[in-house]
Amino acid sequence: MNANASIIRTLAAGGRCGTKLATVICDLVVNGAPLGELDEWVPDPSDPKAPPVKRQRMPREWLNRLGTAIETGAFETLPADRIVEIILQGQR
Repeated sequence: MNANASIIRTLAAGGRCGTKLATVICDLVVNGAPLGELDEWVPDPSDPKAPPVKRQRMPREWLNRLGTAIETGAFETLPADRIVEIILQGQR
């Protein structure tokens, strides 16, 4: 199954797993930024009127890891902080 579809479906379903997923996503960004783990990107480099401002976003690998965590039932068995730790360490 597509990781993005799993993430969207889980968030849309709400409940305990949806809330935990939202918490994990926020914690990944908050904890990953000081570690330099966020990807840098320019919103639209082809637009000459756009200011050259770099932004940061969650790495795509994290989305795949979140999808794997959903599919393996990690959100039912592990606390949010442990899921964040595993994703930041690159474990699957």
